[in-house]
Amino acid sequence: MGDTIDGVDWSRLEHNYGSASDVPGLLRDCASSDADIVSEALSDLSNKLFHQGGWLCSAAPAALPRLADLAADPVVHHRHEVVELIGLLAREAVTISERFADSGWWPALDSVRPRLLDLLGDPDPAVRRAALLLAAEGIRHPESVAMLHRRWTMETDPAIRIDVVLAMGAVLTWSQDEVLRERLKALLTDDDPQMGLAAVHALAASDPAVAVGNVDRLVSTVLRVDTVVWRDSEWIGHTPESLVHATGDLLLGDPVAATAFARGVARAEDTAKRVAALGHAQQVLSQWRTAAEDLLPLLASNLDDGSPEARYRAAALLACLGDQGASYAEQLAARTTDHAVRDTRTVTTVGDAAVWALARQRHPACVPGLVKRLSGSRLGFGFAGAYFGSDLPILEQPSISEVLIPLRGHADALLDAVITRLVKARRDGVLASNLCQVIAEWGPISVAALPVVIRFLDDEKVLPAAAKAIGAMGPAAIGAADALRRHVDEPAAAWALWRTGADPGRAVTALAEHVARPNVRHTTIALLADLGPSAASSVDDLRTLTGTSDDWTRAEAAHALARITGDPIEPVAILTDLAEPLARGECRPVRIAALRHLAALDTVGDRVWELAQAITDSPRRIACFGGWRTFTEDEQVRTAASALLADR
Repeated sequence: MGDTIDGVDWSRLEHNYGSASDVPGLLRDCASSDADIVSEALSDLSNKLFHQGGWLCSAAPAALPRLADLAADPVVHHRHEVVELIGLLAREAVTISERFADSGWWPALDSVRPRLLDLLGDPDPAVRRAALLLAAEGIRHPESVAMLHRRWTMETDPAIRIDVVLAMGAVLTWSQDEVLRERLKALLTDDDPQMGLAAVHALAASDPAVAVGNVDRLVSTVLRVDTVVWRDSEWIGHTPESLVHATGDLLLGDPVAATAFARGVARAEDTAKRVAALGHAQQVLSQWRTAAEDLLPLLASNLDDGSPEARYRAAALLACLGDQGASYAEQLAARTTDHAVRDTRTVTTVGDAAVWALARQRHPACVPGLVKRLSGSRLGFGFAGAYFGSDLPILEQPSISEVLIPLRGHADALLDAVITRLVKARRDGVLASNLCQVIAEWGPISVAALPVVIRFLDDEKVLPAAAKAIGAMGPAAIGAADALRRHVDEPAAAWALWRTGADPGRAVTALAEHVARPNVRHTTIALLADLGPSAASSVDDLRTLTGTSDDWTRAEAAHALARITGDPIEPVAILTDLAEPLARGECRPVRIAALRHLAALDTVGDRVWELAQAITDSPRRIACFGGWRTFTEDEQVRTAASALLADR
């Protein structure tokens, strides 16, 4: 193998980290008699040849023959991991655009295809499992189909037979082999329920309706104890949760079937499966707003589950649903003192989720728990907000500011605790900024916080949030005028001079200058909008900004233009263009902002009405981010749409 490697000019090839001149050494290490050396070399090689995918580097086809040698050599350590690496590369090649794959990949794969397919009969079960995934998804060739037919007649390992069935299903996504399809259909009624479950998974890969039509069978089979056979599946994973999630995912396109699956699996005696059922319920609720009514009883019943994780998830999902969970406020209140800790990196208790759920309902029972957390050493909530994609089924606590901001109605009971915590946050700019945001949203009622907030004007990181908090207090905060003037170069401080009435003229001039500068931030434009007709000198600048390519700038400039001129015609057209994708469920934060601006402008033409009606009629959640934000973003969108329809 060394001579062959030396016959390639690796320095002319590249991988994810640059020159591939280090690949020969890694390939040699993969053949070492020392298993630890092999493991480390394989990890490094995988990172350099594949990393996170997205393309196939020129080193990948050059390395493929050597990887095939390693995979077939019975004395090589960790051979199944070698096959897995080949599978990663091969599956990426059929997924990415042709222009992102090195042209040498396909000839290289053709040259080693027979040897790779022979691995389907390897004595090592781990190698056979990895080879099944490689053959079914990465080697799209008639020989793969023929070898799978043969493997089905020869394989005796029960777990691997399940993977053979799943491999057949994967093949049907790119091959019209009716013999495979009929074989899978026959397995739906196999005497072995787990084989029938595998057949549903396999057929659903090309025909999702199969899963919906077998939902009762899916539930009963997943509840069985013999699902342990799936733990070695190369497709599904190694835990009971993996099987529940993978099976539930087959049903997500049908809210009725998906809901039935969640309710059915939630009856499991296995704690892991019950928790997974709640994870599936989160997926259903995140996609279908119409499923909430049928899943609320499931969430309520799990508030008393023996598992802390199940209780946490139930309370947290009730928090996500907000007012829809109001009927269960009494149960949630009983859980606010549940100190059981869920199994996560940060210390989070069931009680934290219960307090959050009550806060989402603006229920007074949340107040004692929030005061205790603000006054203690552990908040139970984040210091700042976290954002992640809707494809990640994460369920974690929001930041403390995101919990407190909607609770203005309870500010009289919470303000002292917020002020006390703000004093303690003197050296924590992130938390201080977030608490200042709370004070800003609560407005004049939070004026008692003024002496503490003023101190943060000299903290560069907290200055914008502190200035907005002072401005939101209105004329009662006029005593901060001198401190604000010292920081008038900060747009929020200029705005605060106007809101407090301390120096309106200087405020207008300063904000107008900020908006006239190149690369003005959209947040600064939003502050200018609040000045209304007083900012008339900025109209020309705003009209120019409505024509920029940045959507946020366009949205805020259009809104400011309408607020300042009183003429909504041009701004409404711009905002409608920005918000219109929401009608198709295509959500981004700027589109939500544009829709809310339209609702505030109270001008509803035909296009706006059709947009609002399409949003209201959709049974799906409309959101950009995942976790609990899916629900609050959807609420914002629907609230704005409802307001627009009411204005017609």
